Amino acid sequence: MLRILPPSISNLIAAGEVVQRPASAVKELLENAIDAGADEISVIIEDAGKTLIQVIDNGCGMTPEEAVLCFERHATSKISDAADLSAIHTYGFRGEALPSIAAVAEVTLRTRKKGAETGSETVFAPSGLVSQEEEAMPEGTNIAVRNIFYSLPARRKFLKSDNTEFRQIVSEFSHVALCRPEVGVRLTHNKKDIYHLKKANTLKQRILEIEGRDMAKELIDIGTSTTIISISGFIGHPEDARKTPGNQFFFVNGRFFRSPYFHKAVMKAYDKLIPEGTYPSYYLFFSTAPENIDVNIHPAKTEVKFENETEIFEILTAVVKESLGRNSFIPTIDFDHDSLPDIPAPSHFNYTGSYSRQNHVRYDSILPDFKPAAPRDTESVSDAGSSTPSVNGYGEIFGDSGTSGTSGILQISSRYIATTLRSGLMIVDIKRARERIFYERYLRQLDNSSPISHQVLFPCVIELSPEKLSLLMEERDRLRQIGFDYEPEGDRAVSVNGLPEGFGTDEQAVRTAVDSMLSTLMETGSIDLLKADNRESMARKLAAAASVSAGNSRLSSDEARLLVDTLFSCAQPEISPSGRKCMTVLTEDDIERQL
Repeated sequence: MLRILPPSISNLIAAGEVVQRPASAVKELLENAIDAGADEISVIIEDAGKTLIQVIDNGCGMTPEEAVLCFERHATSKISDAADLSAIHTYGFRGEALPSIAAVAEVTLRTRKKGAETGSETVFAPSGLVSQEEEAMPEGTNIAVRNIFYSLPARRKFLKSDNTEFRQIVSEFSHVALCRPEVGVRLTHNKKDIYHLKKANTLKQRILEIEGRDMAKELIDIGTSTTIISISGFIGHPEDARKTPGNQFFFVNGRFFRSPYFHKAVMKAYDKLIPEGTYPSYYLFFSTAPENIDVNIHPAKTEVKFENETEIFEILTAVVKESLGRNSFIPTIDFDHDSLPDIPAPSHFNYTGSYSRQNHVRYDSILPDFKPAAPRDTESVSDAGSSTPSVNGYGEIFGDSGTSGTSGILQISSRYIATTLRSGLMIVDIKRARERIFYERYLRQLDNSSPISHQVLFPCVIELSPEKLSLLMEERDRLRQIGFDYEPEGDRAVSVNGLPEGFGTDEQAVRTAVDSMLSTLMETGSIDLLKADNRESMARKLAAAASVSAGNSRLSSDEARLLVDTLFSCAQPEISPSGRKCMTVLTEDDIERQL
């Protein structure tokens, strides 16, 4: 029975829901439908929820009296005394979702109690109750939220683009769909089905319906039961770890929650198995007695306090390790060296930037056979009074008139290139050199709007979740400016036709490139490329992605020399875009001290 909580109880409850965006309303209405016992739910969205959010369920419904009462603060049927707060089994319990939504939008609630002959239509606005009439309708609830924030233009102005708000809605929808596979759920946006998920027999079936069938080969089942907690679900193969977060889910007693602490427990189990900066997928379901957790610590109920969190941390790490071990993933794989892309053709490395007097170096004195491309700035640099101009203290080393070395190239562990100088040995970090080369190339393309796209042999179709697909399509023009060429393929995929130079073109390389782009976009958000700082940031992230996009193969002597030559034709060859040294020089004295 619905009732208003007395102050003695309502004062114990964490601050109530605040509707920050359309996704907030979707989350609350979905959870209400689940709590009402619905096993079929439809969510209808228009204009990313700004115009309409409608949730239709076949749950228990409400009486006309309850349909009015549910818009009062702290009106709830979930708890009746303070003790109930420590034994919560439902999603909602505060009785503040509908009042918060009605305060910022027009709400029409059509509902019919199970067993009742008729239902009622109740209309609320920010000013309060507008009307209530008896209506014929199916059992269950149909609630429509229109024109969110229409009475608060300042808040409506701060809503993001439709694509951004839509992705937030998809995220909230997915949380409910994943933890309730036994419920059929449907999401429609602007009259187009995004998800139509029938009741699933297993959790794995529901995961594949949401994430795509390609996920099947990635999932490893996991499970353990202790006196403290039971853990079940799936984790991802180490080889399928991605740079983009997004497939990491924790649920407790059927409730989604976020936990950086438990995320560390999972990552600890994957130590030495995945490259740094990547994330494994996981769908982990905790089950414990309600009195052992506190879900009343955050208004959005996405944080949960566990009574035995230290012990759970250790249990979680152990069970993930056990599952990985059971599937023969031995933690001795060496990921110390990032994978390296193929060296592009020489014709693409002609530098057209500018040299300044400060950083111009006579590199032909370092590498006798080296002839850099002509710079845009043709200002001559006088050698009067100097053997060789100095750059960052390298002048004396590079200008040494000692015994000249050979022009040979030595590659060390697929990570470094060593070449002799007149007075010692220069060692170049391959990955950082590539980052510098790619960074300056991408920056020129962004500055000049002249993308060079490396076409793949066969278009590669990649299946994506709706939110990731939405992100790629929203940024399609921006990515095309730097060489990404792709188009939508049906409702759940993109067909990739070309990539920026520096990225590999085989299927795995294309998938890695798309993953890297998604990671970059999720980190940077939508940015204005007219601003120089934004272009530099984008070029830096793309260069880092390109430098690790292909295999860790050794370079031929010609490829290694081309890389060194191209590095020294860059405006700032000494440092990577992240500020780390691309090279170091060992003098004869340095070498002698080591012997």
